[in-house]
Amino acid sequence: MSGEHPYDLVIVGAGVSGLCLARALLAARGPWSIALVDGARDDDAFRALSMWSEGPTALDALVRHRWRRLVVADEGGGARVVALGTHTYQTLFFAELQREVLAALRADPRHRVIDGRAGPLRTDGERVRVAVGAEELSARWGFDSRFHREELAAPDPMGALLWQRFHGVEVRCGRDAFDPTAAVFLDFRAELPAGTAFAYVLPFSAREALVELVSVAPVDAETALRRYLARVHGVEAPEVVARESGLSPLTARRFDAFDGPRVRRIGIAGGRMKASTGYALTRILDDSAAIVQGLQRRGDPMVAPPERRGYRLLDAVFLTLWARWPARMPAVFAAMFGRVSPDRVLRFLDERASAWDLVALVARLPLWPFLRALAAWVAGRALRRKS
Repeated sequence: MSGEHPYDLVIVGAGVSGLCLARALLAARGPWSIALVDGARDDDAFRALSMWSEGPTALDALVRHRWRRLVVADEGGGARVVALGTHTYQTLFFAELQREVLAALRADPRHRVIDGRAGPLRTDGERVRVAVGAEELSARWGFDSRFHREELAAPDPMGALLWQRFHGVEVRCGRDAFDPTAAVFLDFRAELPAGTAFAYVLPFSAREALVELVSVAPVDAETALRRYLARVHGVEAPEVVARESGLSPLTARRFDAFDGPRVRRIGIAGGRMKASTGYALTRILDDSAAIVQGLQRRGDPMVAPPERRGYRLLDAVFLTLWARWPARMPAVFAAMFGRVSPDRVLRFLDERASAWDLVALVARLPLWPFLRALAAWVAGRALRRKS
């Protein structure tokens, strides 16, 4: 090692959660020195980040597109446009978030961006140590955004695990093909096995859009997207400007937010992805704000994320339904957005629903599929406990 390099805070991973935490720390103008370890080397990679919000967020300055209407369509061809009242659906781009945060860190001599792969974060008394290449960094507190798939290998009492595969293309058309005032939130008209995949469309203009296929089973996504564009939007030969793809786990498993007394896990590794939707950005922003508040008020960022056991159970039942009876999913989503205020649905999906929101949602959803899934989940949990 080339000697110890001390900082107040070290963040391992310059993905979405690492960048959002660094950005929140910079915005707080605290006295902390920050080391950000970036091993991805994906500068300027095309990647859209989306969320919904009822009010201002910490990323408002980076948001490039906003919509107040959503489209939900079932596999039979019925499409419903729902108007949002208090929410806005919005999208920004990872590359812009990355450029802003890295530039701000590099502009301040207290901070440092380090390219390289980090080893494990180790607590040593009142310091955290991590090797990055030939260097050893030390810090008062460490934050680790690295998610390891092997964590999912152990038996999970919460049951179902689905892998969410997404593949998107940014397309440009020679004629008007999209409604730029409405984001296609869920569209099951992708001519794939019912409920196993859906498309969503973020129209940037009448001729430009990000078109994404999300599936819980391996598919030829590029072919499916071209077929979907031709059938639903009348676009036969679009110009593909950029592509993005990825894989993330949908699981109600509990992830430990702490890896020792001075290491806080963040992002997916810290359980910040919503199990039933695959959305994480709003929860990452909330988590970053809580960490900063902990540092400001107590000098200690080791705050636990909120534990909402009721929502964890609902996620587990939802995933059981999706895993065992996927053909039911289009009707479930159609009922959600067709019978209930979309703002109530989004609050529920964001775990911000009031008791009245929950009552209104449950009263209008088809109960039989969920009761069947609950029974299957309870039976499966009993078997998992015995094994």
